[in-house]
Amino acid sequence: MISKGLFALICLVSTGTAMADTYPVILTGTVTMQDGSPPPFIVSIERLCSDFQSNTPGPLTNKKGEWIWRLEIDPFSVRYCVFEASHPGYKSTKIDASNLNLNSRDTTLKLPPLVLMGASIDPYSIRTSGDNMPGRARGPFDKAMKALDAHKFDEAVTQLQAVTSGSPKFAEGWHALGVVEEKTGKSAEARDAYTHAIEADPKELSSYVTLTRLCIKTKEWQCALQTADNLIKEDPKKTYPEIYLHKAVAQYELKDLAGAEESAQEAIRLDPKNTNPREEYVLGRILEAKGDLKAAREHMSKYLELEATSPDAEIVQGHMLGLGKPENAGVEPVLEPL
Repeated sequence: MISKGLFALICLVSTGTAMADTYPVILTGTVTMQDGSPPPFIVSIERLCSDFQSNTPGPLTNKKGEWIWRLEIDPFSVRYCVFEASHPGYKSTKIDASNLNLNSRDTTLKLPPLVLMGASIDPYSIRTSGDNMPGRARGPFDKAMKALDAHKFDEAVTQLQAVTSGSPKFAEGWHALGVVEEKTGKSAEARDAYTHAIEADPKELSSYVTLTRLCIKTKEWQCALQTADNLIKEDPKKTYPEIYLHKAVAQYELKDLAGAEESAQEAIRLDPKNTNPREEYVLGRILEAKGDLKAAREHMSKYLELEATSPDAEIVQGHMLGLGKPENAGVEPVLEPL
């Protein structure tokens, strides 16, 4: 039996038939908040690997943030894996899970703490409080939410159009309309709705983010840059630090490499726990364009270390290996997949 003071659950997993050079280990660790305290909720532990097939859900933490996991490892596997904590609304630091116990073959290993950080509110979430909803908007807004629950997107759009038509100053109604329009592939209509949301309430910060992302998706770089700058002015608390990465991408595409480098560096500075590793790759591309291939390679390599399970990791690696070698240059990965 496992001591209750240590942990209440053991998850035994196997990634396939054990080979001669695999063996079981018992891993122990903790999850903390940024101040070092245990999370006030249960957190799940996951192992994510570059081959995806080895991704493995793991145990849950106890009230002290402690966890224990027994699993088979292959210390000489070529795949890259990381451990991370998972809880809705939060991001986690990562611990390298590759080549565990390469020399000692100890059967019990204690890992460094995983740290949870509050994530920004999803800008695509549709939310509103009853206090600020105009009375005439309540009926069609409720119908729109029911239509979304039933995946009736056309009906949701119709109801949200009724909301915004009857209450044109209701910013959250415009934002909701933009989210649904974008989800159904209507980029122009979504852009118009997000713009109306910002005009109705310049403090509707999520609309700046969704509009910036949309402009990047449609390669409207000036729109992306202007919207990013507007959010930075309206958001002194830096609620959405990702906006600096979006700004860097727009500046890069507009050939403002000095400005792009400054924005990418600011994005990295505001993300000390590397919760958005793409910042490193974007900075690498900017430095590549400036001719600093050594620094470019360093930042791209760091991105691959932090995000080895990225769907385009192989393409990024090929691009990095081809730096300075036109004959080896492959397809350039998208700067920021959205």
